[in-house]
This record gives sequence, structure tokens and C-alpha cells, in this order.
Amino acid sequence: MKDRNPKVLIVHDWLNVKDGGAEQVLYELLALYPQADLATLIYNKDMFGPKIGNRRVRTSFLQYFPRRFKEKPELLLPFVRRAVGSIKTDGYDIVLASSSAWVKNVRLGGSTKMLVYCYSPARMLWDYWPRALHERTQNPLVRAYITRVASKLRLWDFYTSQEMRREFIVISKTIARRVKKFYGRDAQVIYPPVHLPPVAATDRTDAYVMVSVLAAYKRVDLAIKAFKGSKRKLIIAGDGPERENLETLAGSATNIRFLGRVSQTDKLKLLSTARGFVFCNVEDFGITPVEAVACGAPVIALRAGGVAETMIEHVTAEFFEEPEEKALIAALERAESHPWDVAKMHRRASQFSYDKFRASIQQAMEQLR
Repeated sequence: MKDRNPKVLIVHDWLNVKDGGAEQVLYELLALYPQADLATLIYNKDMFGPKIGNRRVRTSFLQYFPRRFKEKPELLLPFVRRAVGSIKTDGYDIVLASSSAWVKNVRLGGSTKMLVYCYSPARMLWDYWPRALHERTQNPLVRAYITRVASKLRLWDFYTSQEMRREFIVISKTIARRVKKFYGRDAQVIYPPVHLPPVAATDRTDAYVMVSVLAAYKRVDLAIKAFKGSKRKLIIAGDGPERENLETLAGSATNIRFLGRVSQTDKLKLLSTARGFVFCNVEDFGITPVEAVACGAPVIALRAGGVAETMIEHVTAEFFEEPEEKALIAALERAESHPWDVAKMHRRASQFSYDKFRASIQQAMEQLR
């Protein structure tokens, strides 16, 4: 196999309704291996076709489910294992899995090996269980059914992950610990690539910025509570299921503005002029905080998850310890009295470049061969 280019299949959980950090990594993997085939459980061609291009995309039978099912992944749980099993890997030398849930468990045919770029073990089965169940339903019959399905999926996920032909790479030390805890597997850390402007801007406005999917776990509500009634300005870019509730929470506050979804270019413009970037949730890595630092915006963040690895206190970030309004306000006050060195921030962000990511993935693929 070393005498020729390996035949590669790239697999990704869904290309359906979410176009976030995992998908940005997928696009880079596709660019890195332009001859590779692509398989995913569901493919929304209208949304992702312009970015995927003419590459052949294989899907599972979930592709033909009604739209209302496909937009709510929890409804697909009873069918996930069979759908993953329908993805064939025979004839491929390497399967490169871009996975936060299921496709890392595809069956490997013949001498096929797999490199798993793991964003996290399936959160609803592991670290987010049983909270995930409580948030979805209080119906005792439905809860019993989902618990049974989740238990079976958990066993399947665990035992498949023991196969030594599957090598794990993870996006942060946080996820490496999670993989070790739930699967008993060691994993190399390769941080995701981050868009970096050539130089960081130095002209700042007086507004803080958040860029986020507007979902409950992102804790945008904490920032709104901290800014509401103050003189500090907050710009919130992004959209999601919680937008209406968050706008209601902000009420008539003129210092809080919702922009909706913005392009990558507009996001970098926002970050390049922001007084600071506010980050209230626990993320497995957190691409946008690194982008903010690259743009010269200090990060005011909860000290947890991947951001606690990527940020350096008093160099790129000011941390707060608890997800509480008073703690965030105190961190903002400390950040405002601190002299931030934009050049140092940009140098730190450069450690998460696309070139470094490409070289690390290629080296891992070669080692697997």
C-alpha cells in the first residue's frame, strides 16, 4: 500500500441542518484528499452542495425519511445503527471518520483501517446522559423506550471502539480524557484548524461580541443578563432555536443587538473591531475564541472545556470560574483594566493554523498505513 496512494473514504455523521465547526473541518479534509469518496447518513444537497461540489456523496436509507424526522436527530436513534451498517467500506484502504457520534462505527471490510477524527464520543449516550433524556421528554413511556434504545447504542458504540484497526485522534485534551474514560482508548490531540487573518486589527469599538448558535447549552442568556441594564454594548451574531426566547430576555435593552447569522467574512470583521469576545459555555474545543484572539479581541470565558486549553490567562483571555452573572461581570471589569498585547495574541492563535493541521493529519494517515 505504501507504493501507491491509498484509496480513502471520508465519512461524516450528517450533512443536514447544521453547518458548524465539525463541518469546517470536514471541508478541509475533503480539500486535503480530493480523490476521496464521501459518505454521510443524510445529505442536504441544497445547503451543502455548493461547498461539497461535484464529489460523489453516498448516503444511508435515512436520506429518504420525512424532513421532520431528519431535522430532529433524536427521532432517528432507533435507526442509526442499521443506517451506519449500510455504509460499505470494502475496497478502501483507509476510512477517515469525521465524527461526533455514529459514523466512526462503520464496519471495516477486509484490511481496511480507520482514522477517527473525534469531536466527542456521542454526548447523548455518555457525558450528557441522562440530562439529554430529561430535556427531551417527561413522558414515562417515551423515556423508557429511549433509555432502552440508548442502552443498546451505548454497548454498540463501546465495543466497536475497541477494535484496534480504529485509531483515535481528538480535537482537544478534554476529548482525549473523554475517549479514555468511556472507551479506554488513548488518543492523539490534533487541534482543529482556525481561519487566521494575516494581521490582527488594532482599531476597536466599545462593543463586546458573541458568535454562537442560539441554543440553550451555549448560555447566551448568561451574557444577556450580565449586560442588560449596564452601559456595556453586546452584539450577538448567530441564529438558532432559542433566538426568540433570548430576544424576549433582552427586552427593550438598547445596548444588546442581535444580528442573526453572519458570513465568515462578516464574523472576522466583527471580531477585528470587538472590545472583547464573550464565551459562556463549555465547548469541546471552541474555534471562534481562537479566531477572536487572532483578530486581536481578548476572550472573556468560563474556565472549562477546550477553551481552558487554547487560551492563556492574561495573554489571550480573562477567565471566570462559575457560570454566574456576577462572575462574568467581574471578569469583564478585570479585562477592561488589563493592557492586551495584540501581537502576542495573534502569535498564540497562529499555533492553530491550517498548515499545521494539514501536516498533522497527513502524518497520522501515513503512520496508519
